[in-house]
Amino acid sequence: MHANVKLIYKPLSVINSPFHQRLEFSSVPLKLAEATYASLEETNILVQSIDHHLVHIHLYDYKVKSFFIIDFEVTENSFFMIVLQDDNSILYNEQGEVLSEIFGNSCRLAYLKAGKYKRSLMGGSYQILLLTISPEWLISKYGKLDQFQELIDSFNKGTASFFSLPSANITKQIFNNLLKLNILSKRRDVEIDLLIFLNNCINKYLHKLGQGQSTVKSHVQKAGEIAEFVKTYYASKIVGDEVALADHFMISTTMLIRLAKLAFDKPLHKQVIELRMHHGLKMLLSTESTIQEISVSVGYDDPKYFSRAFKKTFGMPPNDVRTYVV
Repeated sequence: MHANVKLIYKPLSVINSPFHQRLEFSSVPLKLAEATYASLEETNILVQSIDHHLVHIHLYDYKVKSFFIIDFEVTENSFFMIVLQDDNSILYNEQGEVLSEIFGNSCRLAYLKAGKYKRSLMGGSYQILLLTISPEWLISKYGKLDQFQELIDSFNKGTASFFSLPSANITKQIFNNLLKLNILSKRRDVEIDLLIFLNNCINKYLHKLGQGQSTVKSHVQKAGEIAEFVKTYYASKIVGDEVALADHFMISTTMLIRLAKLAFDKPLHKQVIELRMHHGLKMLLSTESTIQEISVSVGYDDPKYFSRAFKKTFGMPPNDVRTYVV
């Protein structure tokens, strides 16, 4: 498997870095890797590379002095596992359009179309592990899994520049496995050890992805329950009390706020006000109830508060609605 990623930069100097020198620059020096150390005005980069017929391993250590953009080229359509420690990084296409923001301590499986790209880094130290995975191997081994279908379809169609599956917080596990390669390097079956490493990375990601999908399904179900409750009991005091409502669903207030946003695509209090105002409007137009009676009916003890909220929502006080309609 050959490297499909080429950094594009004009270094002040480039040297081959023997193993003992990498100890000063990287927390993950790799005995199996060939390494180069490049100095630029804005950053220093240590690149460690290991070749295998199914995967090419690139470990990049950046020490960035200030905001820095690195240009790189993907020479052919490729699958990548991207593992980032610490800070965030943003991926752009050649035109400078944002394709993806990768957050620190995350791992994701992605597809990149052949072409030129940019990656931005803020000042600080970064470690980015990039596994370029054989498409034939990935598709033959994992192609029937539902979790990978969108990724593989993107590769096969070759129309989109970038596609990524969700991120997973398995960075520490991946880097620990990478460090184990130093111990295994003393053995003669390095090829097998690298294959085991690749399979472990994919399987850990799949396991975490499955957990995440299960969590998402659970969240969607709980959000639906909250939505149904709020729509039914919009006039009750409990829907206006986030702490009490969270206790009712046996979740934290923070989780309630997140799930309500998932259910309504807006904050919970705004959804409650909207429901109350529209039911108040319906009563104004279809009944002869007083403003006081309508206010209490939709959940407000104070009719003046109801009137202010109504005017803010519809642009006129409730009394004017009936006058306008008549």
